[in-house]
Amino acid sequence: MKTTGVKLKFRIVFAGVLTLLVASQLSAAEPLQHWQQKIEQSAFSGTVFVATSDAIIFHQSFGLADRENQRAFDEHTVFDIGSVTKQFTATAIMLLVEQGKLSLSATIDNYFSDVPSDKKSITIHHLLTHSSGLPPNPPGLGLYDVIDTDVYRLQIFKQELLALPGESYNYSNIGYGLLAQLIEIATGQNWEDYIKQHILLPAGLTETGYRLLSVPQDRLAINYGADPNWLQRMLRLQARSRSVGDSLQHLREKPGARWLEGSGGFSSTAQDMHAWFLRMHARQILSEQSWSQMFDLHIAENADQTLYYGYGWVIDNQSGMQRINHSGSNGYSYATFDYYPEIGLFVLTASNDIDNYPYPLMKEMKKSMQQMAANKSIQPNTNVSAD
Repeated sequence: MKTTGVKLKFRIVFAGVLTLLVASQLSAAEPLQHWQQKIEQSAFSGTVFVATSDAIIFHQSFGLADRENQRAFDEHTVFDIGSVTKQFTATAIMLLVEQGKLSLSATIDNYFSDVPSDKKSITIHHLLTHSSGLPPNPPGLGLYDVIDTDVYRLQIFKQELLALPGESYNYSNIGYGLLAQLIEIATGQNWEDYIKQHILLPAGLTETGYRLLSVPQDRLAINYGADPNWLQRMLRLQARSRSVGDSLQHLREKPGARWLEGSGGFSSTAQDMHAWFLRMHARQILSEQSWSQMFDLHIAENADQTLYYGYGWVIDNQSGMQRINHSGSNGYSYATFDYYPEIGLFVLTASNDIDNYPYPLMKEMKKSMQQMAANKSIQPNTNVSAD
């Protein structure tokens, strides 16, 4: 009788524990379903991918990658990552620094023969941290305009500096374009060739790139935007969202060098971005010291010093935790890459329609994922992803 009583108590306790475990799993799944429903109710078209270093938590695509052909966004869709490209350019620079082919403290007149006197004190460090004083974009050039590399460099060297080198933060796509040229000078290779050979492929990224990206055209997301014409602007009328083509269409229509190379242009997939997160978190490709330099708080972006720029990355604090992140856009697409190193969390969002990107919703979703990961209550839920 005594033994039976002990067994009965054990069964009751075990059943209670099992109930708690099941309830815990259900409660962890509820927020994922909540965010899926919220995003579905918005006008967002694109992909959301959430993972820890151990598991994929949430991967769901929403809306259409191609409205005209009713092609849904899915796990195979290739989308523009815009300025998220900068982290790959910065990684290549750090790899060349490790190899002794470049120096962070070297001034650019060591590599370019046509540097005017006011820009001779610009260092590679200044270019990486947007503290060179160079303006954001070249005047008179559209995003995908073709221009000879040497002609372009002479044009930007004629531009007036916004600040003295090293004095302050001024975001500069021009600076990252010069970094791409430095990669070519140091290696004798095209900048993207070098990145593909030494960074992308070793990291397992097979569908990321610009000119060298080889994927079927029907996997590319079509970008959309509501650009008003002169009459609509004058009458303050709402323009209708329309297709502006995929992000590689300009290359097919008119080959040639673009000024944005090194600062943007890459397209990718959610799987490739996830693979890159895993390499970063494991501190692969680069040395531990180089990764530390990439993520260091090199220069404040704002007056209250809550936002800093590293090398190709923005670093801030979210709910008491460090967040390493970057966003990117070509004016129509929009992508965000958020990495929380303390808890090994990765959140990617990518859309082909920046006009309908739900910023407040995505901000709250990221906070929720961060809290669940920090509390170790976030669990993979295979019922959430439809991919």
